[in-house]
Amino acid sequence: MRRKLFTLLVLLPLAVLVWATQRSDPFTFDRRVVVTDLLPKVPAAEREQLGPFVLQQAWLLEGGDHRFGGYSALVPQEGGLLAISDRNRTLSIPVPLKPGVFTSPMPNMVVQRWPDGHTSIGFDTESVVRDPADGSLWTGLEDDVRVVRTGPRTGAASLIPVNETRDWPRNGGAEAMARLPDGRWIMLCESCGTGRGGLHLGLMFKGRPGLSKAQKFGFLVPAGFDPVDAVPLPDGRLLILVRKLGLSPPGFSARIVLADVSRLDPRRPLPTVELARLEGPVLHENWEGMALTAGKAGLSLWLVSDANASTFQQTRLLRLEFDPAHLPGR
Repeated sequence: MRRKLFTLLVLLPLAVLVWATQRSDPFTFDRRVVVTDLLPKVPAAEREQLGPFVLQQAWLLEGGDHRFGGYSALVPQEGGLLAISDRNRTLSIPVPLKPGVFTSPMPNMVVQRWPDGHTSIGFDTESVVRDPADGSLWTGLEDDVRVVRTGPRTGAASLIPVNETRDWPRNGGAEAMARLPDGRWIMLCESCGTGRGGLHLGLMFKGRPGLSKAQKFGFLVPAGFDPVDAVPLPDGRLLILVRKLGLSPPGFSARIVLADVSRLDPRRPLPTVELARLEGPVLHENWEGMALTAGKAGLSLWLVSDANASTFQQTRLLRLEFDPAHLPGR
């Protein structure tokens, strides 16, 4: 009885955080998104924790549509960014973004069409990569051994099994996926491995996942944190977004770490270097999606948060600018 009571007390803050959902009409269709500037509210102490990254923009995004929110992946597209939710919905975000209102269609990212004419849309989409070779989008799924290739012109979806992930646990999936400049692909598992000392499991593919062979490897992130997204730098190194859930007080904290994959050795875990912390009253959110674009004085790193349909979380978008030359050397 005491053990049950202790477990209840420990998990109660998490339950309140995740399942205290907003009351809304489940059939609301409203394509409007309200944009509020949060940048003036970010204190100096939180900006200083960003290390080599300079906070340029911070936005709050709010929508009344039942399809809005839950964004776990982000990718550049013509005219802005494409955010993808873990409910298989997309949001087109215009860039530059300004306070006010914009409208966006919110279609499904992955639509599987069957010979008899019916369709399947019940996919938990967690990561996305645009292949520069042909413009196709590759989407990683939760609780599914497949990745999805979406054609750039037809939008047709091809589901491709990745056999190396068949022994990954539930809630494993391709939580983070990236294509390196040399054509290799990386896939990171959120919940594989012991997590002891920050140890996690990754796959390095010679080419596209599911269509080429992969090598397993271990990598180290700050203890207690899990990888949720990754983007490659032009020099081939990898920025990895990691997060953890705290219970006292309840809430998420996040880090951005740097991995030099040229040092990858399957016989020993690949180390990472912590670059930035996203913590504090304004920057502490459930950051899950990350994208890289050209900036005015270097590169822009975009982050989007997953609000989990919770009254205690919000959908936010950050733009961090940085010069890759100022990152730790190899």
